[in-house]
Amino acid sequence: MLNSLFITPIIAQAYTGYKPTWVMWVFVLLSLLTFICGFFTPIWESNWKNIKGEYDENNMRRLFMFNRQPYVLVVYTAVSIIVSAAIGAFILFLVGGVGYLLLWLVKLVLWPIIIIGWVCLVVGVIAVLLKNKIGGLPAILGGFIVYFQDTLSRWGNVCVEAGFNFFNTLNLWEYCKYLFTEHLMKLVIVAASLIGFGVAAAILALICASVFMLIENIMTRKYNIKHPCPFCHNPSEPAIYLSENVDLPVKLRPSVYGLLKIKHPVTGENMPTMLLNGRDNLVRRCPNCNQTISYKTGIEKHIAFVGLPESGKTCLTYRFVGNMMRIYNSIEFTDRVSSEAKKIILDIKAGKVQDLASKTSVSDIRRSLQFLAPGNMRLPYHFFINDIGGELFTNSGVDANYMQFFKDVDSVSFLIDPYTMDFSEYEISGKFAKWYKANILDKKQEGHVEKFSNVLQTVKAVSDQFVHNTKDIHANIILVKADMGYIDKETLMDEEKLKDLVISQMGMAAEIMDLENTYASLHFYAVSALKDEGVNKLITGIMNELNVKL
Repeated sequence: MLNSLFITPIIAQAYTGYKPTWVMWVFVLLSLLTFICGFFTPIWESNWKNIKGEYDENNMRRLFMFNRQPYVLVVYTAVSIIVSAAIGAFILFLVGGVGYLLLWLVKLVLWPIIIIGWVCLVVGVIAVLLKNKIGGLPAILGGFIVYFQDTLSRWGNVCVEAGFNFFNTLNLWEYCKYLFTEHLMKLVIVAASLIGFGVAAAILALICASVFMLIENIMTRKYNIKHPCPFCHNPSEPAIYLSENVDLPVKLRPSVYGLLKIKHPVTGENMPTMLLNGRDNLVRRCPNCNQTISYKTGIEKHIAFVGLPESGKTCLTYRFVGNMMRIYNSIEFTDRVSSEAKKIILDIKAGKVQDLASKTSVSDIRRSLQFLAPGNMRLPYHFFINDIGGELFTNSGVDANYMQFFKDVDSVSFLIDPYTMDFSEYEISGKFAKWYKANILDKKQEGHVEKFSNVLQTVKAVSDQFVHNTKDIHANIILVKADMGYIDKETLMDEEKLKDLVISQMGMAAEIMDLENTYASLHFYAVSALKDEGVNKLITGIMNELNVKL
C-alpha cells in the first residue's frame, strides 16, 4: 500500500511536474515517520490490544469478525496513510515557505543598507567640506555601498528568486492532488475490501451457525430427541453446561462465541456446541429443577406404566428393565439410579429370585429409570421408563409436576389388578364374579380397592394438558398377577382372548372402545412380574409398536 502511494508515483509517467528525487524521498520519509507515530496513539494501542475482542461481563469474547476493533484499525490505517501524506507535504510546504520568507528578509535587509550607504556618503562629504577629520570614513564607507548598490540589489533579487524556486521545489500541492486523484480510490477499495471481508466472514459465521442448528434440529426431530430432564421431565435444553463444576455463562450452541466450540471463561475448556461433536458428553444442569444431568443422547423412547396403588407398577417396571438387560445385555443406566432399584434390576438380570419391590413413596411419587441400548441405528436408544405412584390417580386433583413425562410419552400401559380395583361400577360376568368373591371379598380385601375409572380420567386430563395428538401414542392393557387364577391358561398368551376377558368378564367394553378411539393402537398382555411370566412378550410387543430395532 505504501509502495502504491509513495514509491510508484515518483517514477510514474502520468505525473508531469518535475520534483527532485531528494524531495520525493524526504516526502516519503516524513510521511512514513508520521505514519509510524500513528501506532503510538491511544486509538491504535487500545484497539490493537483488544484486536481479538474485548471481554464482556461474562469474561468471554466473541469471534474475531464480531468485534469492532479490527474494523476500527482498518479505517484508522487508511485514514493514517492519507493524513501522513498530507502532513509530510505540509511540512515540506512549511519549510519551503519559511525558506522563501527568510530569503525575502535578506532582500529587505539589503535596501536599508543601501539607504544607510547614501546617508553616510552625503554626511561624509559634508563633513569633509567642513574640514572635519572623521568625515572621510563615512564618506568612504557610504561611497563603497553606493558604488555596489546595483550589485546588492541584484543579490536581493537573486535571494527572492532562490526562495521562490526553493518554495516551488518543496510545494507538493500538485503532487498531492495527483496522489489523491490517482490512488485514493485504490486505498478506499483496499480498506473497504478488508472491512467487507470481515463483514462477509461474520455473515458466513451466522449462516453456518444457523445451518448447524438447523441440522441438529432436524436430527433431533428425526431421532425423537427431546432432551427431557430425567428428574423433573421438563425440557432440559437449553441446559446450563458445566466445566469442572463451573457454569458456562452463555448457551452452549453455535453462536458469536464459537461455531463448533466455545471456550469456558474460567477453566479454559473448549466445549463442543453440538450433539454431533460431543456436547452430550458434558455434564449439565437442568434449568428447571437444578439437578445435574450427565446422560448421553440417544433415540428417545418414553414408556409409562400407570395404575392404581399397589397394582405392581414398580415391580413390573423393575422386571421390565431387568429382563431387557438380560435379553440385550449391553444396556447401561444413565444418571443416578437408587441403590435399591439397581440391586433389584441387576438381580433380575442375573436370574435371582426377587422379593416384591418397595411401594413408591410419597417423596418419590414418580420413579423414572433411564438407560441406553445400542441398536441398528446410528444412535443408541435412550429409554425413559416412568412409574407413577397410584396415589396420583386416587386424589381429587392432578399434580401436573409429576405428569410432565406425558409431553413425550410414546407408550402408556394401563395396569389392571383385580386385587386393587373396585368392580362395583362394572357388570362383571358370573365366572369372574365367582373368582372375585372367593379371592377378594371373602378375604376382606375390599378396603384396598379403588375405581379404575380414576386412572382413565386422570390420564385423559393430563393428556388434554400435555399431549398434542394422542394418536401418536400406543396404549396397552396389562393384566397383572396373572398367576392368581383369574385368567385361564389358554387365555394367557392369546391377545384376543385377553381382550374378551376385559370386555366381557370385567365389563369394561366402554373403556376399551374409548381407548381404541383415543390411541394409535391398543394391545393386551397378561403378566406375572414376580414369576416372570409374560414379561418378555410384553417387552417384544412394546419394542415392535415403537419400531425399536435392538
